Amino acid sequence: MVTYLRNVWSGLWTTIVGMSITARYLFRRPVTVQYPDEKLPISDRYRGIHYLEQDKCIYCFQCARACPVDCISMEATRVGKELDWKAFTIDYNKCIFCELCVYPCPADCIHMGKEFAFVVYDRRELVLDLLSEKGLSPPAKERHAKAEAEKKAKAAAAAAAKAAAPAPPKQAPDSKEGGPPAAEAEASMKEPEPPKT
Repeated sequence: MVTYLRNVWSGLWTTIVGMSITARYLFRRPVTVQYPDEKLPISDRYRGIHYLEQDKCIYCFQCARACPVDCISMEATRVGKELDWKAFTIDYNKCIFCELCVYPCPADCIHMGKEFAFVVYDRRELVLDLLSEKGLSPPAKERHAKAEAEKKAKAAAAAAAKAAAPAPPKQAPDSKEGGPPAAEAEASMKEPEPPKT
């Protein structure tokens, strides 16, 4: 009988505690975030969709090597000292948001962003290209054109200097016209040998 009464009291007490918490929030205004028009604040260290500072990237593959699931791929060609970008993709079907691609980057150009929405109809759309522009960027085009112009100017200056340089002096031929040959001159300078007895 005592156990029965104790169980009844325990049930009543837990109901009172639960209803007191409900009553505390009953007359408060609800806080509703109208997503996606409104968003809750996100921590600075949140690991969201990556973003790339394309102009700082040196195409070293350190991020791709560090990725444990091999979801990063990139393609570019070097034009002088500039990069002609074709693709820099991350497959978010495989990405585990571990941030291991960020730390080994020597140029500090890949980062974890605060975007998190992956609302797509097809899984193929989860392979995202992080490039802001493909090919040479306008500043890179200017730098490449300037370097090519300087190279051509140096080559033209070297060719002009070579054409303006005087011809090297010619050596005198070993003949009687220019004096005795070298062998005859050496022989005339030697002392005569004493007669043999």
